[in-house]
Amino acid sequence: MIRLREFRLNTLPVSGKLLCTLFLICMGVGFAFSQLNVFFTYNRADGIAGFSLQDIVLTYYGQPDVLLVESKLNGTMREHLDNEYERNSLINWAKGGAEKEKSNEAKSIILKNCLLCHTAGGAAAFAPFDTLSTVSAVFTRINNGISIPRLITLSHIHMISIGVVFALSGIIFLFTPINEKLKMILLIFPFGSLLMDVFSWWLTKRIPVFAIAVFIGGVFTVIGFFIQFVISLLTMWRSSGEST
Repeated sequence: MIRLREFRLNTLPVSGKLLCTLFLICMGVGFAFSQLNVFFTYNRADGIAGFSLQDIVLTYYGQPDVLLVESKLNGTMREHLDNEYERNSLINWAKGGAEKEKSNEAKSIILKNCLLCHTAGGAAAFAPFDTLSTVSAVFTRINNGISIPRLITLSHIHMISIGVVFALSGIIFLFTPINEKLKMILLIFPFGSLLMDVFSWWLTKRIPVFAIAVFIGGVFTVIGFFIQFVISLLTMWRSSGEST
């Protein structure tokens, strides 16, 4: 009987290899889509196509000298309201205090362009435009970046879900025949990168220069996972008689 410490992936039966391979592929595809979701969610925070450090700064730290609605309409929300006149009308209404007496034009623009998402069950249900007083409160808010409750939600979702993915893929990676010290480094690397990424969100919320740490942590998280992914698949399907 093979002892656990001597077990290697390439000694699995074909059915076992298929199970591990399909699991890794599903996790890999899902992880890739999660990174694409991050890109398409935040890549226009500064109003310019392409992901940049400024996008990260605007997302987490914000623009303390600019209204939130102005920052959003000139950034990530620009594609949802591409009519420049209507966009400027909403911004000017907000800058004027979002007063009820001057809300007729703003109301018609919001009804036409915003309520599909900013309502219960919509993509932006966390910021509903259900009453004029709620809209006024949102439109007169300074852009202080992501809120603390929202940051807590994102942090626990990422730490738990991605941590579980790394743990499960790491269990498979444990049984690859590479050098033990290198294996330990490659097992720790994605977890360390994930911690760096998430904690950097909080640092960037206070000090925008830490946006570079968010970017580096995110890139290293992807690299760490896909190194394990590739090594596990290559060694798994190697003949058990081949030299390692």
